[in-house]
Amino acid sequence: MKIAISGSTGFIGRQLSEYLSRSGNELIAISRKELIGGVNQLAKVVNSADVIINLAGSSVLCRWNDRNKQLILSSRVETTRSLVDAVRQNEPGSRPRVFINASAIGIYGNSGTHDENSPVLDSGFLATVCKAWEGETRPMKELNVRVCIPRIGIVLGTTGGSLGKMLPLFKIGLGGKIGSGKQPFPFIHMLDLCRAIEHLIFDETSSGVYNMVSPDSITNALFTKVLSECLHRPALFAVPEFVLKLAYGDAAQLLTKGAVVKPVRLQEEGFQFKFPDILSALGDLV
Repeated sequence: MKIAISGSTGFIGRQLSEYLSRSGNELIAISRKELIGGVNQLAKVVNSADVIINLAGSSVLCRWNDRNKQLILSSRVETTRSLVDAVRQNEPGSRPRVFINASAIGIYGNSGTHDENSPVLDSGFLATVCKAWEGETRPMKELNVRVCIPRIGIVLGTTGGSLGKMLPLFKIGLGGKIGSGKQPFPFIHMLDLCRAIEHLIFDETSSGVYNMVSPDSITNALFTKVLSECLHRPALFAVPEFVLKLAYGDAAQLLTKGAVVKPVRLQEEGFQFKFPDILSALGDLV
């Protein structure tokens, strides 16, 4: 399978590229320069790709001032639009079978429990970005390209992401919960994320939105407890919410709030998680 990936140098992109390469697929890395270099050049890059996976997007964990908000939005919406336009420019026989466009569980409200059919979508900044991001994929259906949208939760891996940043502190006994610790912590092991995306690639009946989270609904406090036990280190400290607000402003809510999210559609399609709970996930990683 010939697979073109944007965002291949990021935390998820690097691991996913390695995983798909080990399975014998041919990988094409779409560079940032190619994404913004014009539709004609991008059309040549993705020509005859069987699959396009779009993971491009700047980090959301920063101060949400006007400049950063625009960057967060444009780095997702404009790159998706460019990829759609590039596919449209190619002949039907050179278009991909499936277009997988990342999104995030930040689209959901912070109260209640959410599956893929949840009617309660948030109205805040991050949810607005996700809605616009997902909306850019609609023309792909008119081009007869199967579209899958993985709404990704907190990805656990040791080479980056939340866990990668926390591990050094936890290993020396300086780890702890964030704020009250009561906020939901919807996680997924990196390997399960890669396997789930592989499932979307090869199961031709898969289309639409998928929640990429583990079935295990936990809190930040439980995550902290299990991680400290796996490392055999105390986790006596806590990061007060006001400190995070001083550092990140409104973006602190990414760490202090969250939604309970369920991967209903993946499970309905028979996908089996290798690491369905936090103990198995952290036990494997650390």
